[in-house]
Amino acid sequence: MNAKPSLFSELRRRNVFRVALTYAVIAWLLIEIASVLLPLVDAPESLITAFVVLLALGFAVALFISWSFEMTPEGLKRTQDLSPDEVIPYWSRRKFARFIIGVAGTAFCLSAYHLLFPAPARNFSQSEPVSISQSSPSLSEKPSGVEQLLRDLDAQWAKAAAAKDVEQTIAYYADDAIVLPPNATSAATKEAVRNVWRDMFASPGLVISWQPTRVQVGKSGEMAWVRGTYELTTNDASSKPIDDRGKYLEVWEKQTDGNWKCAADMWNSDLAASAPAPSEKK
Repeated sequence: MNAKPSLFSELRRRNVFRVALTYAVIAWLLIEIASVLLPLVDAPESLITAFVVLLALGFAVALFISWSFEMTPEGLKRTQDLSPDEVIPYWSRRKFARFIIGVAGTAFCLSAYHLLFPAPARNFSQSEPVSISQSSPSLSEKPSGVEQLLRDLDAQWAKAAAAKDVEQTIAYYADDAIVLPPNATSAATKEAVRNVWRDMFASPGLVISWQPTRVQVGKSGEMAWVRGTYELTTNDASSKPIDDRGKYLEVWEKQTDGNWKCAADMWNSDLAASAPAPSEKK
Protein backbone atom coordinates (compact mmCIF):
# COMPACT_ATOMS: atom_id res chain seq x y z
CA MET A 1 0.00 0.00 0.00
CA ASN A 2 1.50 3.38 -1.02
CA ALA A 3 1.75 6.07 1.62
CA LYS A 4 -0.02 9.36 0.95
CA PRO A 5 2.49 11.88 -0.52
CA SER A 6 3.51 14.78 1.69
CA LEU A 7 2.37 18.32 0.98
CA PHE A 8 5.91 19.35 0.05
CA SER A 9 6.29 16.56 -2.49
CA GLU A 10 2.85 17.31 -3.90
CA LEU A 11 3.69 21.00 -4.30
CA ARG A 12 6.88 20.02 -6.04
CA ARG A 13 5.13 17.52 -8.31
CA ARG A 14 2.57 20.11 -9.37
CA ASN A 15 5.31 22.68 -10.11
CA VAL A 16 3.94 25.16 -7.56
CA PHE A 17 7.45 26.14 -6.49
CA ARG A 18 8.56 26.75 -10.06
CA VAL A 19 5.49 28.82 -10.82
CA ALA A 20 5.99 30.88 -7.65
CA LEU A 21 9.62 31.58 -8.47
CA THR A 22 8.86 32.38 -12.11
CA TYR A 23 6.01 34.72 -11.20
CA ALA A 24 8.15 36.47 -8.57
CA VAL A 25 11.05 37.31 -10.91
CA ILE A 26 8.71 38.37 -13.75
CA ALA A 27 6.72 40.58 -11.36
CA TRP A 28 10.00 42.10 -10.13
CA LEU A 29 10.98 42.86 -13.72
CA LEU A 30 7.58 44.42 -14.48
CA ILE A 31 7.73 46.60 -11.36
CA GLU A 32 11.21 47.86 -12.29
CA ILE A 33 10.08 48.63 -15.84
CA ALA A 34 7.03 50.51 -14.49
CA SER A 35 9.13 52.46 -11.99
CA VAL A 36 11.38 53.68 -14.81
CA LEU A 37 8.79 54.35 -17.54
CA LEU A 38 5.76 55.69 -15.65
CA PRO A 39 7.55 58.78 -14.21
CA LEU A 40 8.58 59.69 -17.76
CA VAL A 41 4.92 60.13 -18.71
CA ASP A 42 4.09 61.95 -15.47
CA ALA A 43 1.95 59.06 -14.20
CA PRO A 44 0.68 59.41 -10.62
CA GLU A 45 2.34 57.31 -7.92
CA SER A 46 -1.02 55.74 -7.15
CA LEU A 47 -0.84 54.01 -10.54
CA ILE A 48 2.37 52.22 -9.54
CA THR A 49 0.82 51.24 -6.22
CA ALA A 50 -2.24 49.83 -7.96
CA PHE A 51 0.03 47.92 -10.34
CA VAL A 52 1.91 46.32 -7.42
CA VAL A 53 -1.36 45.35 -5.72
CA LEU A 54 -2.59 43.81 -8.97
CA LEU A 55 0.59 41.76 -9.27
CA ALA A 56 0.20 40.57 -5.68
CA LEU A 57 -3.33 39.38 -6.40
CA GLY A 58 -2.12 37.70 -9.56
CA PHE A 59 0.46 35.77 -7.53
CA ALA A 60 -2.29 34.03 -5.56
CA VAL A 61 -4.17 33.26 -8.78
CA ALA A 62 -1.01 31.80 -10.38
CA LEU A 63 -0.41 29.51 -7.40
CA PHE A 64 -4.00 28.30 -7.48
CA ILE A 65 -3.81 27.54 -11.20
CA SER A 66 -0.50 25.69 -10.82
CA TRP A 67 -2.00 23.56 -8.04
CA SER A 68 -5.28 22.78 -9.78
CA PHE A 69 -4.24 22.52 -13.43
CA GLU A 70 -1.52 21.06 -15.62
CA MET A 71 -0.38 22.30 -19.00
CA THR A 72 -0.67 19.55 -21.60
CA PRO A 73 -0.27 19.56 -25.40
CA GLU A 74 -4.09 19.87 -25.54
CA GLY A 75 -4.14 22.84 -23.16
CA LEU A 76 -4.91 23.27 -19.46
CA LYS A 77 -6.40 20.28 -17.69
CA ARG A 78 -7.39 19.76 -14.11
CA THR A 79 -4.73 17.77 -12.29
CA GLN A 80 -7.23 15.27 -10.93
CA ASP A 81 -8.49 14.53 -14.45
CA LEU A 82 -5.09 13.52 -15.84
CA SER A 83 -4.48 9.88 -16.59
CA PRO A 84 -1.32 8.23 -15.19
CA ASP A 85 0.21 7.90 -18.67
CA GLU A 86 -0.57 11.52 -19.67
CA VAL A 87 2.44 13.22 -21.29
CA ILE A 88 3.20 16.55 -19.62
CA PRO A 89 5.94 18.77 -21.09
CA TYR A 90 8.49 20.08 -18.61
CA TRP A 91 11.39 22.45 -18.91
CA SER A 92 14.74 20.98 -18.02
CA ARG A 93 16.39 22.29 -14.89
CA ARG A 94 19.11 23.94 -16.95
CA LYS A 95 16.65 25.76 -19.23
CA PHE A 96 14.55 26.84 -16.25
CA ALA A 97 17.63 28.11 -14.42
CA ARG A 98 18.73 30.12 -17.47
CA PHE A 99 15.32 31.71 -17.77
CA ILE A 100 15.18 32.69 -14.08
CA ILE A 101 18.72 34.06 -14.08
CA GLY A 102 18.08 36.06 -17.28
CA VAL A 103 14.88 37.67 -16.02
CA ALA A 104 16.30 38.32 -12.55
CA GLY A 105 19.47 39.79 -14.03
CA THR A 106 17.47 42.18 -16.22
CA ALA A 107 15.36 43.23 -13.23
CA PHE A 108 18.49 43.79 -11.16
CA CYS A 109 20.04 45.98 -13.86
CA LEU A 110 16.88 48.10 -14.02
CA SER A 111 16.82 48.36 -10.24
CA ALA A 112 20.45 49.50 -10.19
CA TYR A 113 19.72 52.05 -12.92
CA HIS A 114 16.74 53.35 -10.94
CA LEU A 115 18.90 53.75 -7.82
CA LEU A 116 21.91 55.30 -9.58
CA PHE A 117 19.90 57.61 -11.84
CA PRO A 118 16.73 58.56 -9.95
CA ALA A 119 14.10 60.61 -11.74
CA PRO A 120 14.54 64.31 -10.91
CA ALA A 121 11.96 65.58 -8.47
CA ARG A 122 9.94 68.64 -9.39
CA ASN A 123 11.29 70.85 -6.64
CA PHE A 124 10.47 74.51 -7.06
CA SER A 125 13.05 76.53 -5.21
CA GLN A 126 11.97 79.73 -3.50
CA SER A 127 15.33 81.37 -4.12
CA GLU A 128 15.27 80.69 -7.89
CA PRO A 129 11.75 81.21 -9.20
CA VAL A 130 12.85 82.08 -12.71
CA SER A 131 14.73 78.78 -13.10
CA ILE A 132 11.56 76.68 -13.00
CA SER A 133 10.85 75.50 -16.52
CA GLN A 134 8.42 73.15 -18.15
CA SER A 135 11.09 70.92 -19.65
CA SER A 136 8.80 67.88 -19.64
CA PRO A 137 6.24 67.98 -22.48
CA SER A 138 3.78 65.96 -20.43
CA LEU A 139 3.80 68.53 -17.63
CA SER A 140 3.15 71.43 -19.99
CA GLU A 141 0.40 69.58 -21.84
CA LYS A 142 -1.56 68.26 -18.86
CA PRO A 143 -3.72 70.87 -17.09
CA SER A 144 -3.33 69.06 -13.77
CA GLY A 145 0.45 69.39 -13.95
CA VAL A 146 0.29 73.10 -14.75
CA GLU A 147 -2.27 73.70 -12.00
CA GLN A 148 0.00 72.14 -9.40
CA LEU A 149 2.97 74.09 -10.72
CA LEU A 150 1.11 77.39 -10.43
CA ARG A 151 -0.11 76.55 -6.94
CA ASP A 152 3.47 75.88 -5.90
CA LEU A 153 4.70 79.08 -7.53
CA ASP A 154 1.98 81.13 -5.87
CA ALA A 155 2.80 79.61 -2.48
CA GLN A 156 6.49 80.44 -2.91
CA TRP A 157 5.56 83.93 -4.02
CA ALA A 158 3.59 84.39 -0.81
CA LYS A 159 6.62 83.26 1.21
CA ALA A 160 8.82 85.82 -0.57
CA ALA A 161 6.31 88.57 0.20
CA ALA A 162 6.02 87.45 3.83
CA ALA A 163 9.81 87.78 4.08
CA LYS A 164 9.52 91.34 2.64
CA ASP A 165 12.02 90.53 -0.08
CA VAL A 166 11.27 93.08 -2.80
CA GLU A 167 13.46 91.66 -5.56
CA GLN A 168 12.35 88.11 -4.91
CA THR A 169 8.72 89.18 -4.90
CA ILE A 170 8.82 91.06 -8.20
CA ALA A 171 10.77 88.21 -9.84
CA TYR A 172 7.48 86.36 -10.28
CA TYR A 173 6.17 89.07 -12.64
CA ALA A 174 6.65 89.06 -16.39
CA ASP A 175 8.66 91.95 -17.83
CA ASP A 176 5.49 93.53 -19.23
CA ALA A 177 3.29 92.72 -16.23
CA ILE A 178 0.68 95.13 -14.91
CA VAL A 179 -0.29 95.43 -11.24
CA LEU A 180 -3.63 96.89 -10.18
CA PRO A 181 -3.43 97.65 -6.46
CA PRO A 182 -6.53 98.87 -4.63
CA ASN A 183 -7.07 102.61 -4.23
CA ALA A 184 -4.02 103.41 -6.35
CA THR A 185 -2.98 103.86 -9.96
CA SER A 186 -1.90 100.84 -11.97
CA ALA A 187 1.78 99.90 -12.23
CA ALA A 188 2.79 98.91 -15.76
CA THR A 189 6.59 99.03 -15.58
CA LYS A 190 9.08 96.97 -13.62
CA GLU A 191 10.13 99.97 -11.56
CA ALA A 192 6.52 100.93 -10.84
CA VAL A 193 5.78 97.38 -9.71
CA ARG A 194 8.87 97.46 -7.53
CA ASN A 195 7.67 100.69 -5.92
CA VAL A 196 4.24 99.19 -5.19
CA TRP A 197 5.78 96.39 -3.19
CA ARG A 198 8.48 98.56 -1.64
CA ASP A 199 5.86 100.95 -0.30
CA MET A 200 3.76 98.06 0.98
CA PHE A 201 6.71 96.43 2.76
CA ALA A 202 7.54 99.79 4.35
CA SER A 203 4.17 99.79 6.14
CA PRO A 204 4.73 99.47 9.92
CA GLY A 205 3.96 96.05 11.35
CA LEU A 206 3.16 94.55 7.96
CA VAL A 207 2.18 90.89 7.96
CA ILE A 208 0.92 89.52 4.65
CA SER A 209 -0.08 86.11 3.40
CA TRP A 210 -2.23 84.64 0.67
CA GLN A 211 -3.20 81.28 -0.71
CA PRO A 212 -4.81 80.17 -3.98
CA THR A 213 -8.29 78.69 -3.95
CA ARG A 214 -8.65 77.91 -7.64
CA VAL A 215 -6.41 77.57 -10.69
CA GLN A 216 -7.82 77.51 -14.20
CA VAL A 217 -5.64 76.72 -17.22
CA GLY A 218 -6.62 77.93 -20.67
CA LYS A 219 -7.25 75.46 -23.48
CA SER A 220 -4.08 76.56 -25.23
CA GLY A 221 -1.99 75.68 -22.18
CA GLU A 222 -0.18 79.01 -22.54
CA MET A 223 -2.25 81.09 -20.12
CA ALA A 224 -3.91 80.52 -16.74
CA TRP A 225 -5.52 82.47 -13.93
CA VAL A 226 -5.22 82.01 -10.20
CA ARG A 227 -7.65 83.34 -7.66
CA GLY A 228 -7.45 83.20 -3.90
CA THR A 229 -7.70 85.05 -0.61
CA TYR A 230 -5.25 87.20 1.29
CA GLU A 231 -4.82 88.47 4.83
CA LEU A 232 -2.91 91.60 5.71
CA THR A 233 -2.11 93.41 8.94
CA THR A 234 -0.51 96.81 9.42
CA ASN A 235 -0.19 99.25 12.30
CA ASP A 236 -1.82 102.67 12.35
CA ALA A 237 -0.21 105.85 13.68
CA SER A 238 -0.89 104.74 17.26
CA SER A 239 0.71 101.30 16.60
CA LYS A 240 -2.69 99.67 16.76
CA PRO A 241 -2.95 96.71 14.36
CA ILE A 242 -5.37 97.03 11.47
CA ASP A 243 -6.51 93.76 9.93
CA ASP A 244 -7.58 93.40 6.34
CA ARG A 245 -8.69 90.45 4.26
CA GLY A 246 -9.75 90.15 0.67
CA LYS A 247 -9.41 88.35 -2.63
CA TYR A 248 -6.98 88.49 -5.52
CA LEU A 249 -6.77 87.47 -9.14
CA GLU A 250 -3.58 86.68 -11.06
CA VAL A 251 -3.17 86.05 -14.77
CA TRP A 252 -0.18 83.84 -15.60
CA GLU A 253 1.46 83.42 -18.99
CA LYS A 254 3.92 80.83 -20.18
CA GLN A 255 7.03 82.62 -21.39
CA THR A 256 9.09 81.77 -24.47
CA ASP A 257 11.69 80.05 -22.28
CA GLY A 258 9.06 77.75 -20.79
CA ASN A 259 8.78 79.53 -17.43
CA TRP A 260 5.47 80.79 -16.04
CA LYS A 261 5.25 84.42 -14.94
CA CYS A 262 2.43 86.59 -13.65
CA ALA A 263 1.26 89.02 -16.35
CA ALA A 264 -1.51 90.76 -14.40
CA ASP A 265 -2.11 91.03 -10.66
CA MET A 266 -5.00 92.66 -8.80
CA TRP A 267 -6.49 92.49 -5.33
CA ASN A 268 -9.04 94.29 -3.19
CA SER A 269 -10.49 94.12 0.29
CA ASP A 270 -13.60 92.30 1.42
CA LEU A 271 -14.12 94.91 4.13
CA ALA A 272 -16.36 97.87 3.56
CA ALA A 273 -14.59 101.15 2.93
CA SER A 274 -14.61 103.49 5.90
CA ALA A 275 -17.06 106.32 5.42
CA PRO A 276 -15.43 109.76 5.46
CA ALA A 277 -16.13 111.90 8.50
CA PRO A 278 -18.93 114.43 7.85
CA SER A 279 -17.69 117.98 7.39
CA GLU A 280 -18.78 120.55 9.95
CA LYS A 281 -21.09 123.30 8.83
CA LYS A 282 -20.08 126.83 9.40
